[in-house]
Amino acid sequence: MAAACNRNTVLKIISRRQRMAITNGGRHFTQVGTLVYKRIFCTKTTIGFRQQMDHTVPPKEFKWTPGHMINENFKLGDNGHVCVVLNRQIQVPAHVVKSLWKNAAVRCAVDGGSNHWREFLLGQAVAKRPKGTPATAPLEPLDVITGDFDSITEETVDFFKSTPKIHTPDQDATDFTKAITVLQPVMAQRKIHDVVVFHDTSGRLDQVMANINTLYKAQKDNCNVFLLSGDSITWLLRPGKHTIQVPLDLVKTQRWCSLMPVGSMAHNVTTTGLKWNLYHTQMEFGGMVSTSNTYSTEFVQVETDANLIWSMGAYDFEEKLRQAAK
Repeated sequence: MAAACNRNTVLKIISRRQRMAITNGGRHFTQVGTLVYKRIFCTKTTIGFRQQMDHTVPPKEFKWTPGHMINENFKLGDNGHVCVVLNRQIQVPAHVVKSLWKNAAVRCAVDGGSNHWREFLLGQAVAKRPKGTPATAPLEPLDVITGDFDSITEETVDFFKSTPKIHTPDQDATDFTKAITVLQPVMAQRKIHDVVVFHDTSGRLDQVMANINTLYKAQKDNCNVFLLSGDSITWLLRPGKHTIQVPLDLVKTQRWCSLMPVGSMAHNVTTTGLKWNLYHTQMEFGGMVSTSNTYSTEFVQVETDANLIWSMGAYDFEEKLRQAAK
């Protein structure tokens, strides 16, 4: 009998209860009788997203001049840059490689990358040059070779016998990632912020994605890593507002560019200066990605609340080759 009375009392309280929505910023409360229950609908991610959209927190600004790598002074930063050779055939135009190498402050080959650097040096030594052209000075020597040394050949070890070698046996990271870890203290000491990596985007997809992963793992305020291949430059855009000065010849020839949300969703991406711009767009794999885009102006701006991979065609020689073949 007591249990029935208690049940009736509870039912009467529920039937007479008053609901009142009380808003306090992003929090919502429901009042039941004299008790107030809190329901939180916002997360740190959505709060940060809202703040960026409302610009209550000014976005961090970045400026990029990729032309310095491919067709101008071939030097990044006041104190130079680091050159890294990965274990792929060097497809970057030889004059670009030699100029970037000459202006580098630190030069590193990663395991089997030393085989390809040896091949490049030998190829340049026998390369024909126009009559009357003076012999070029030999390229600066490697400063260090890193890796677990499962790819470097005995011939290459002997060829670079005077070059310091740092063994990085950890198998939970790629040789590329470990090389960046080795280089970062030197970069910090010498106030070098930029790393130019000679790599290739053909062949094994897993290796290409591993290189992209290293861009994420290496990201720091004082460390910008650029993947330079025979036809593209790729780097990471961190949350903030980015201004990219595109070389005019790439704008005129309408070379390709792309924005890819690798690894996680970008909730809010806005661009200007592209042929097909984004406006407060949500980007993710399985949803929106921006590939095969091109330019409407020399200056491209990208504002994003999450990491994005920016990749762009670096040269127009492929188009010239196609036209010559017709």
